[in-house]
Amino acid sequence: MRRKLSKAEREQVLKKCDGHCAYCGCSLEHEHMQVDHVIPLRKGGADELENMLPACKSCNWYKSTMTVDQFRAYLEQIPARLMRDSIPYQVGMRFGIIKQGEPQIKFYFENHKEE
Repeated sequence: MRRKLSKAEREQVLKKCDGHCAYCGCSLEHEHMQVDHVIPLRKGGADELENMLPACKSCNWYKSTMTVDQFRAYLEQIPARLMRDSIPYQVGMRFGIIKQGEPQIKFYFENHKEE
């Protein structure tokens, strides 16, 4: 069972990425931040601050119970899924409106660690 974090603990999580989503890097307000378990609880991750990062609602929802590497692989497959399933995307590609490069996902927290 997931424990309820205190306001101080939530602030600690938010500060890990200087007020940004750990994944996409968008700015987060304390009240809109969600706490993501880097190693999901369902996969044996600890319900401790060391295993938590701040996330926007969208990234937290899409990452769900994936590991960081699984989430990265999922995101990198988006262009192929769009090309397969989306006629507007296919048309945009044919007319050069959409440019598709090689996806190399590097999350905000990974860049943030290097600074």
